[in-house]
Amino acid sequence: MKTPLLALLVGFALVGCQTQETAPAKPAPAAVPAAAVPTQRNLAVGATPESVTKGFAGKYFVTLMGASRKAGDGDGKIVKVDGDKVTVLTEGLDDPKGIVFVANRLITADFDKVWSIDAKGKKTLLAGPDVFPTKPTFLNDVVVSPDKKSVLITDMGEVTKMRGPDGKLFAVGSPEHKAIPVVARVFQVTLEGKVTEVIAPTPKMLNPNGIDVMANGRIRIAEFFTGDVLEYNKGKWKTLAKGHRSGDGLVHDSKGRFYVSEVMTGRVTRYEADGSAPKELGQGLKAAADHFLDEKAGVLIVPDSKAGELVFLAL
Repeated sequence: MKTPLLALLVGFALVGCQTQETAPAKPAPAAVPAAAVPTQRNLAVGATPESVTKGFAGKYFVTLMGASRKAGDGDGKIVKVDGDKVTVLTEGLDDPKGIVFVANRLITADFDKVWSIDAKGKKTLLAGPDVFPTKPTFLNDVVVSPDKKSVLITDMGEVTKMRGPDGKLFAVGSPEHKAIPVVARVFQVTLEGKVTEVIAPTPKMLNPNGIDVMANGRIRIAEFFTGDVLEYNKGKWKTLAKGHRSGDGLVHDSKGRFYVSEVMTGRVTRYEADGSAPKELGQGLKAAADHFLDEKAGVLIVPDSKAGELVFLAL
């Protein structure tokens, strides 16, 4: 009896070893593909967004010009964008356009005045029309000066004289072009509200819109009517690029490359620092306005005025 029992136990042991050795290995779990980084993200923010900046607590703030677009309409707003959530920071503006963040405040231009807004949305008039050395006609884009003690603001001049009844810009060199009054300027406004003129009227800068400034103080202009991207330095002008009629926004990155948007075409173009190798960015934009470059986040953020959206373009 002992022998058969022993043989049986040995048989069980052998079977167990064979089972363990010959059992098929479990398949490795399927690799989970990495989430694709979107090259473009569109976010609805409200009626007629114009400009965007990064402000309080690292959130984005957008000017909404509203549906009316008339002085005194009071339908302009500034909204905060936190992820996909959009909330109103302040309202009761008319047509807020360029916006920047400096000295823990937002500063925006609105027709003929400049507003300062705190973190709670309280707005204070920084510079009204009466403090300008020349009464402004159509204040537009804003950029922070290199010393962060003031802002530069474009006054577009006679914007009603740029287009025909069809809404299109007159041809460059046409009699209508030559009839546009040369009154546009660039103003400097300190954080205390003192205003001076830094670029006087010139046919070279007939209707300036987008403005940028380099660390060395050179001022760059997106000339709306002619489509030239210009650089101004101590009274001298240089043309960096051409062919951007309705140029709206203008920014540069840490490599010196610059980006220009066109509000009437929706085009956004990046140039190398020397003005070479233009590359178009984004798809399907209707009216590319005053954009903001967030290199840390790896995005160029473009308000699409007609679509009522903020468009995030991966760099």
